[in-house]
Amino acid sequence: MKSFGLLLAAGQSLRMGPYGSKMWIVLQGRPALAWSLENFAAGGRFDGGVVVVRPEHEAEILRWLKSYRLNNWVTAPGGRDRYLSVQSGLEALRGQMDPMDVVLIHDAARILVSAEVIDRVREAAGEWGAALPGLTVIDTVKRVEERDRGFDVAETIPRLSLRLAQTPQGFRQHVIWEAHRHWHQGVPTDDAEVVEALGHRVVMVEGDPANRKLTTPEDILWFEWRLQNAGHEPDRAGD
Repeated sequence: MKSFGLLLAAGQSLRMGPYGSKMWIVLQGRPALAWSLENFAAGGRFDGGVVVVRPEHEAEILRWLKSYRLNNWVTAPGGRDRYLSVQSGLEALRGQMDPMDVVLIHDAARILVSAEVIDRVREAAGEWGAALPGLTVIDTVKRVEERDRGFDVAETIPRLSLRLAQTPQGFRQHVIWEAHRHWHQGVPTDDAEVVEALGHRVVMVEGDPANRKLTTPEDILWFEWRLQNAGHEPDRAGD
């Protein structure tokens, strides 16, 4: 069984406001996208992979792929929505993959994903066909109903059966391909939902609180602090 990476880096970053595309925000000397390539693409030890990109960023991403010596990785154009970008990436990998190979689909904004999380997802996906990492919910969760002047609490949701989903989400090639082929329910929240709709079992493994998503300007300081204290090597873009 081989494994392949699919890195999604074609989002619009609407919640970053004046900062623009979050993939090119510089954190400790490198753009966020470079950290994703280091930790996911290079650190994940894949047999090949694809980065789904916006056309205006393709040349720069190819330069970073070369810098990290990811010669078995290619690029593919992003779609209007996330799931369409996933389909574009799957199509780009289709010729390299056998049906039983595993593909791990990862949001590039989760720039600090660990090799341990990647390995757990890959192993579970290889065994069960579909897997994702998740975190237990530590806060009390309330379901609310909208009223004229705000929201009323409708009920308290027990936390024992709740998890916060992360990426990468891993699938046997034939499972994720078939799931996307049959998906006709609008825009899914993630790839696990697409596979769930197919009726296929999806296994959850332990996630990592540090596998956080760069989403808003408030996140930038946290990532700067985390990277500064992680002992990473200096910028290697010129290698």
